[in-house]
Amino acid sequence: MLSCWFRSPRRSQGQASPLVHSNGRVPRAVRAVRTEQPPHIDGRLDDPVWATITPETGFRRDVPSDGNPATEATEVRIAYDKDALYVGARLYDRQPKLISRRLNRRDSFSAFNDVFFVLIDSYHDHRTQFALGVTAAGERRDAIITNDGAGSFDTGWDPVWEARTSIDSLGWVAEMRIPFSQLRFSGATDQVWGIQLRRDNVRAGEAVDWQWSSKAEPGSVSKYGHLVGLSGIPAPKRLEFLPYTSSQATLTQGLPAGNPFDDGSKTSITGGIDAKYGITSDLTLNATINPDFGQVEADPSVVNLTAFETFFEERRPFFVEGSNLFEFRSGLELDRLFYSRRIGRAPGQSAVGSAAYVDEPASASILGAVKLSGRTRSGWSVGALDALTGREFARVSTGAGPIGRVPVEPLANYGILRLKKDLGNGSSGFGFMGTAVNRDAAAAVFPSINKSAYVGAADFFHRWNKNGYQLSGFFAESRIAGPAEAIQAAQLSSARYFQRPDQDYATFDPAATRMTGSTGQLVFDKLGGKWIYTAAGNYTSPGFEVNDAGFQQGADRVRLAGLVTRRWVSPGKLGRSANLTVNGNEQFNFGGTRLAPKLGFGTDLQRHNFTAVYLNLGYRFRGLDDRITRGGPLVRAPGSAEVAVHFLTDSRKPLSVTVGSDLNFDADGSTSHFAFVQLNGQSSGRLTFQLTPSYQRSRSRSFYLGTYADPTATATFAGRYLFAPLVQDVIGISTRLNYYFTPALSLQFYAQPFVARADYGSPLGLRKAGGYDFDRFGTGGSTVATNTKDNTVTVDADGNGPAPSQTIANPDFSIRSIRSNLVLRWEYRPGSTLFVVWNQNRFNFRTDPRFRPLNNLGGIFSDDMQNVFLIKANYYFSF
Repeated sequence: MLSCWFRSPRRSQGQASPLVHSNGRVPRAVRAVRTEQPPHIDGRLDDPVWATITPETGFRRDVPSDGNPATEATEVRIAYDKDALYVGARLYDRQPKLISRRLNRRDSFSAFNDVFFVLIDSYHDHRTQFALGVTAAGERRDAIITNDGAGSFDTGWDPVWEARTSIDSLGWVAEMRIPFSQLRFSGATDQVWGIQLRRDNVRAGEAVDWQWSSKAEPGSVSKYGHLVGLSGIPAPKRLEFLPYTSSQATLTQGLPAGNPFDDGSKTSITGGIDAKYGITSDLTLNATINPDFGQVEADPSVVNLTAFETFFEERRPFFVEGSNLFEFRSGLELDRLFYSRRIGRAPGQSAVGSAAYVDEPASASILGAVKLSGRTRSGWSVGALDALTGREFARVSTGAGPIGRVPVEPLANYGILRLKKDLGNGSSGFGFMGTAVNRDAAAAVFPSINKSAYVGAADFFHRWNKNGYQLSGFFAESRIAGPAEAIQAAQLSSARYFQRPDQDYATFDPAATRMTGSTGQLVFDKLGGKWIYTAAGNYTSPGFEVNDAGFQQGADRVRLAGLVTRRWVSPGKLGRSANLTVNGNEQFNFGGTRLAPKLGFGTDLQRHNFTAVYLNLGYRFRGLDDRITRGGPLVRAPGSAEVAVHFLTDSRKPLSVTVGSDLNFDADGSTSHFAFVQLNGQSSGRLTFQLTPSYQRSRSRSFYLGTYADPTATATFAGRYLFAPLVQDVIGISTRLNYYFTPALSLQFYAQPFVARADYGSPLGLRKAGGYDFDRFGTGGSTVATNTKDNTVTVDADGNGPAPSQTIANPDFSIRSIRSNLVLRWEYRPGSTLFVVWNQNRFNFRTDPRFRPLNNLGGIFSDDMQNVFLIKANYYFSF
């Protein structure tokens, strides 16, 4: 329930006394007592220092948000020495036998459990918190949360700290040792930190806070109490090393005989080192050589038939930790200026087809990287990263001839800089961001890869009226440069389609060697009270491009959006809490074409029995679509309606269920239905499982197939735009099974059987630009012929007439796959971990679109497989 509590950020104006909030309130304060005899961290409060400290009490309920006294009493004591902060918590429970002893892996924030949290704002910037918690069973949870609770939830931060717990006749005890070297704070002699103490009680279904405030009030960190008494803390010696070694064996079935690069058995051994140095008490330098980026869990299987890239979350430790410092969202969609998975990306060119046998690297090797992060004494938050990736070659061979090398990726340098400055005790701020990608990419060798890409951006926010209102915005410019072929690809990409024949404001220039663009946004928010609302405007020019270092799906847009939400944050007759939201948006392209506007309605309700219901309704009005023809003319898009309903049972129970159904109906008769059931099981101790079967079925009246030139197609600008009816079915079954021997030793299993098919009907041709009518090939004098031998389809708009024919590959297909991982993870000493991993993948592709789910699922284990066995160990050194 911790994540439920982190909510929108606000801060009051003016510079106030450090012990008074700028809204005039005097928060609670807890004094840390200095000790020369630190407690032994064993989950017992029998050390002499604890007897000398008056405990903090008076916790009140935040969930449900009624402010009533906690069901069970809690006492907390805080001490410190020159090296660490010590926290001792006595968590009373009148039924200690019923205290949750469930174990989970580290950072299982989504699992509601008996947890005690210490939330520390050591910067005292009223915006950034270091969250450290421990369950009654000894599982640790730690994260960095930014933007006064409304920013990123960075669980990639894994500090080296200690926590022990015990259960006795009075309840349970949590004892923590938090080294100052793992926190960030100023160099002042006398420290004042923000602090919150929090307890989640799973049986009572409540979360209680030491410094309580209503959820209707904006902010979280800005309303914390204060930790005082810290004095004379020496700057910690923060020099850490984490060397690793990894050995891997890959066994692959079904490879063609005679492959000189892989006979089905490959082995490798590698190693590297990460280093961390505390330049000051609040700035840290991370460096890595041959970083350990081994993933123990693969990306999920997807079938993407759109023109847009699929977004995958970052999983690599070096980039996950501290990622909050590099946040800069670009607009009202998923786009972002920095997407760390670009570093070490798949090669930008391919040698496949140049020889009978090709061995290409899956990613560019990262030769080294360095990262500076933290906050200066003058209030600047700093995130700086520089990474160098190597020049990559594909090995090629005819089988009988010699082995050659073909360059597929140039030497590249990635530089990222993010600066943020808070003003007015955190009520206002501004920042800058820059990304730079430079590649040693000669046009003759890498004609399709940009040589350089730069982005510069600035953002701001300002809050007023006790942080109840906020105005925020940003502006960014981009510039890419490279060979003409690379810039052509950017101009023709799905983000912008400069080649569209019915627009004249973005000209396609095949000789261009650079492209520039900009984006900007302005947002007004009301953040506090029962009613909250947002009004926003955003634009992205046609030439704006950030995909060399960031993630971007669209450009050429002007958007207007707004929403109004009514919140019920305290328990009432219907339930514990509820929200009701109405939203809408309007979009135009830079030619002034009005695209389909949308209206939406959403509500969620948590009942007193801890069940919950979510309902979302939306309607997209009839309008124009400038992307459906993928570079062709505008098409009139039909109106559509969508409905989504999710129901959740009580997650505290040993078995809980989430059921969801999403439906979409277009006025032309196209439909889409996605349904899933998620079963969550948890024993009273060591075993948890999650089983999530899902099914999606889509029927499209007209799905884009391709385009070819046809001078006779005067109604569509001398291009023939092919569509076809499409039936698509996707079944996935995600399975997770975890067994925890101890909080530090676990066995985790993940598997995803996946089956999908796409069955296309007879091809259609768009009748005229700006409309939504189609001519079916094979009628009215047109012809369509299928060649089963080479699996192609040939269409001709007028049979023997002057229109040219076109042959395309039959688009029908079916696939099935299974991805699985078995991971033994042992943190054999603080900060040092051993992984033993078995990964198995099976994949099968066919041109037969028949959908036989049971047969397809049952046949997965007869497909060729690839097994990967990995042993990886690291060892933590601290000086």
